[in-house]
Amino acid sequence: MTKIDLSKVKDYLKDTFFKKEELTPEEKREKLKSDLKFCAWFIVIFMLFRFFVYDWYIVPSCSMVPTLLVGDMPFVEKFAYGISKHSIWFSPNLFSGRYFFRNNVKRGEVIVFKHPHDPNHPENDGLNLIKRVVALPGDRVKVENGVISVNGVKAQLKYKEEVNYYDYPTGHTYIIQRYEEKLPLSDAPVHTVGYIDEMRFSKANNFAEVVVPKGHYFVMGDNRDCSKDSRCGLGFVPEENLMGRAIFTVYSIDKGVKLWEFWRWFQNIRYNRLLRSID
Repeated sequence: MTKIDLSKVKDYLKDTFFKKEELTPEEKREKLKSDLKFCAWFIVIFMLFRFFVYDWYIVPSCSMVPTLLVGDMPFVEKFAYGISKHSIWFSPNLFSGRYFFRNNVKRGEVIVFKHPHDPNHPENDGLNLIKRVVALPGDRVKVENGVISVNGVKAQLKYKEEVNYYDYPTGHTYIIQRYEEKLPLSDAPVHTVGYIDEMRFSKANNFAEVVVPKGHYFVMGDNRDCSKDSRCGLGFVPEENLMGRAIFTVYSIDKGVKLWEFWRWFQNIRYNRLLRSID
């Protein structure tokens, strides 16, 4: 039996894979320039991808429960609605309006957008929000006892279940009635919405008919009584503020875990929500 000389094997591997390349000072400078150029192009391409193609955000509030939970990270198709200044981080005032693929928004789609400007609360201008489109420009929309009507056609609601819901900001537990909803004049699939029993006859759930202005959208959260939306406080969403369409959940982590707390990720990841489509 042939005996293997381990020292020779070690020397071979060292010379083949770990041998230091001897470079002249000029070659080292050229290599450094090449490496820096590669890193710069990688960063530019990565940023352009996130600005204009796809991006992702962390859901901060409970307004879209149960479609989206606090801590979900939806993947957003940014090119779906074209380009505006809000496509770019921090919304630099480089141009105004919206370019390419305008008027692509459909009723029932879940969208990410910048908070409409409110002169009384300018601090909200930079907030990223996520809601469901209920009505398009020119639509007549109203809400009666929680039931949406668009251009005289009512949404279809089918009772699903009763759940207890704990509201983190207030510390209260509410009884929520959940329904499967089919939005009027929409090809979007059925989705689940929830109403708090004691708030079913609130002002937000009895919203007088309005006409959506040109270049604006009427949006609502699926967690109807825990959502600041076009019925209450948010108003119509300008077309320019749209950032993209949410298509699936790429990541999800339980509430209370910070993104930088990597040592807590694995025991708090909601694995059943990963790569889950958003309907």
